[in-house]
Amino acid sequence: MGNKLQEVDMLNQINKQAAESASRALSKLIDRPVGVGMSKADIKKIEEFDLLIGQEEVVAGIYLPLTGDVKGAALLIFPKETAFTLSDLLVKRESGTTRKLTELDESALKEVGNIISGSYLTVLSNVLQIKIVEHIPNFSFDMFGAIVSQIITDFAQKTENALVIEIEFLFKPQTLKGYFLLLFEVEQLKAMLGSIGGGRLKTFFAEFSESTENN
Repeated sequence: MGNKLQEVDMLNQINKQAAESASRALSKLIDRPVGVGMSKADIKKIEEFDLLIGQEEVVAGIYLPLTGDVKGAALLIFPKETAFTLSDLLVKRESGTTRKLTELDESALKEVGNIISGSYLTVLSNVLQIKIVEHIPNFSFDMFGAIVSQIITDFAQKTENALVIEIEFLFKPQTLKGYFLLLFEVEQLKAMLGSIGGGRLKTFFAEFSESTENN
């Protein structure tokens, strides 16, 4: 029980450090204070994602392939209206202006994806003492189910679970919500577990690996 609490506390610390780093980078990007909150990091099966967002709901998705000591993907998801509002804030338009995303909007949202993914994975790789390399982000504006299906196809069905983290962007007085998903291949997770020293987050990721392998 004590070890499990330590693992959860470590994960909370990762969320906190990553959120603080993302807040600084995003505030610098748009030249105004922005708070980023990361919470509720849970392992979820792919088929459970519709409890978060409906499979047919249109979303903006920023997808970054990951390589290094582990292979996987990072996915940042914003519901359509959130993506429109966030685009207005990022490119400094009057709120409510955007009803269709332009190339400039897509570029700005991809940069947010870079910031969130980079902040989280930097902290995670430092804690686990592994190398994780992000690649150029891809942008999709489609139904949530279609985006997830494409990612699973890219994985050749080597994973059916993801680490799901709820994200809040605090632009006073507005609060915008999204989801940050991390997916890793089962074999890569096993290799990663073998390199973790002192049991740091080992319990959490071991459960992730086992739940993925058993599906």
